[in-house]
Amino acid sequence: MRHPSALLAAIIVALLALARAQAQSPPAEAQASPAAESTPASGPAAVAPGAAKPARPSPLGFRIFSLRYKKIDDTYMIISPYVGPRGSVKMQPAQRTLTVQDAPENIQRIAALIGSYDVPPKNVEVSVQLIMATAGTAQQEPAPPPIRGVIDKLNALSTRWSDYKMLGNARVLGTEGERSSLRVGDDYRVDFRIDQVSDESRVIRFKPFELLHKEPVVEGPERYASVMNTVLNLRDSQLFIVGASKVEQSNRALFMTITASSQRP
Repeated sequence: MRHPSALLAAIIVALLALARAQAQSPPAEAQASPAAESTPASGPAAVAPGAAKPARPSPLGFRIFSLRYKKIDDTYMIISPYVGPRGSVKMQPAQRTLTVQDAPENIQRIAALIGSYDVPPKNVEVSVQLIMATAGTAQQEPAPPPIRGVIDKLNALSTRWSDYKMLGNARVLGTEGERSSLRVGDDYRVDFRIDQVSDESRVIRFKPFELLHKEPVVEGPERYASVMNTVLNLRDSQLFIVGASKVEQSNRALFMTITASSQRP
């Protein structure tokens, strides 16, 4: 039988060994893997107190627009840049209506745009002069008063022309969106369509604007050949001069003056 003091010493040694082993082992929290530490919580993220909540988009509304004067396709082209990313436009050509679905603020802007665009067509007085200029000959007769101002403008551009003769002048009252035609002198005709009259820029757009020359025929209806066919954007009430064509070995040239004046109500 062991002596009590020896037994007590053995117990003390065992306790010291156990304490040393526990001191060398890492704590349970340190044994967790790094991946487990970086994994976010699976529940919804908490919103910090006082933080602003994300704004919800406004609900979409819709409005039906009935057109009285303008074309459906033209109106759609005017308003399409103002339709929002969530908006849409439905066209009903037979009913002449546009159904717009969009945010309320976009619908309000589109309504103001259609209101200023869908207005009665404007009347425009169109005056045309045809002048034949000749080079290399002395002027035989003084220029008539209606073209003296035009001759001054042509001479300021070029001194080549020495003689001017007016072949004809005419005027007509046209309507925005409609086609018109007028005879100028004995052998020429002008056909045009007033495409748009802008009050903001005071520009009158012709699309197309065509000058035609009568062809000689023995019998049958009159026939015309196109001399010039173009698109014109003219300032309201300002004289515009265009070289229509060169004639016979380039020693003569045909000039046309155009004045378009919007008729205010």
